[in-house]
Amino acid sequence: MSMRDDSVERIGEFRAEGHPIHTRALEIEVCREERGLLRATGTILDLRKFGFVPTGGELQTSGFIHHMSLDARIDPRTGILESLEPAQAVVAFEAGPRTGGESCRDTLGRLRGLAGTRLDEAFTKTLAATYGGALGCSHLLTLAHLLAATVPRAIAWEQQARAVRPAVRQPGERILKRSLVLDGFELAGGAAIDVAMQLNDVFTGPFALVERPLDRFARQHEVRLLARVDMKDVTISSIAAHERERIGAPLAPGGWQSRDAWLAPLVGGPAIYGLGRSVREHLGDDPARAALRDTLQHFAPGLIQCLAAFAHRMVEGGSGLGDGPSILQLGGLPDSCYIWRADGPGLRMRDAARRAGGLAGPTQD
Repeated sequence: MSMRDDSVERIGEFRAEGHPIHTRALEIEVCREERGLLRATGTILDLRKFGFVPTGGELQTSGFIHHMSLDARIDPRTGILESLEPAQAVVAFEAGPRTGGESCRDTLGRLRGLAGTRLDEAFTKTLAATYGGALGCSHLLTLAHLLAATVPRAIAWEQQARAVRPAVRQPGERILKRSLVLDGFELAGGAAIDVAMQLNDVFTGPFALVERPLDRFARQHEVRLLARVDMKDVTISSIAAHERERIGAPLAPGGWQSRDAWLAPLVGGPAIYGLGRSVREHLGDDPARAALRDTLQHFAPGLIQCLAAFAHRMVEGGSGLGDGPSILQLGGLPDSCYIWRADGPGLRMRDAARRAGGLAGPTQD
């Protein structure tokens, strides 16, 4: 892993290495709605970039393996969710005989039931109690966490901007768009994975104040991060990040600030299980570190999706990689989501594959 820093303009650019295996993209768009409400729409996409893996009795090929969304209405004065509508266009487990008629979509009503709750500091716990683990879908849960972190930022930036230049936004007008993209690259036949992440928040000025196209640009906050994960013990062997914020035009290049010192305590620590706790411990609750925390919150869920590359190699080898697990041991952990709950179809199909003794075990969904 290396960072290009041969000039001031290149600070903030990273060079990942290895074979591209997976991309996860999330976005949240916050717009003004009728009656003074906000509408926040979110999307999560997982793009597998090569091969195929056996999943739930089916062969899951490269291409889109998850496509899910959230559509929320929020009262910006109270922070209360007026409505929350989830959708899952592409899922790993469709209802059918092999799943006993069950599907990833069976739990969507639990998310709709969050209408009336407030997007405050307690929302994360409410979300976990309502939809976490075996109660829901881990991917929609991830997207809901991002939505809950993004909407308050949009409200705060809007309040700050309107205190300086009052203006009325048109219904349907976009206020802020947050995108978060994770790319995984396999190194040395699976010995390591490079994980590159980019967060981009773009806040736009009201159309009422726009005279020239670039007047629409009001504010931008970016995070760029690159980490190397040692897959022998699934730990972070190196990590670097830069961050910058730009307000108004002209858009001068540069302005990147290194966050390597903030991230140094994560080196040698867990890359998946336990990473969230480590981030909270070392980054704290400083508002100045909120964007970096938001980025790191999505590191482990994205990395899990990259692990399908190992399942592909196991299928090709027939019996696993070295001393690692066989293909029949892969898949979701018990109670990691609704499909993988203790009595769910994921574990039933995995147990059946073990009894059959074939390479039919499901992998990470």
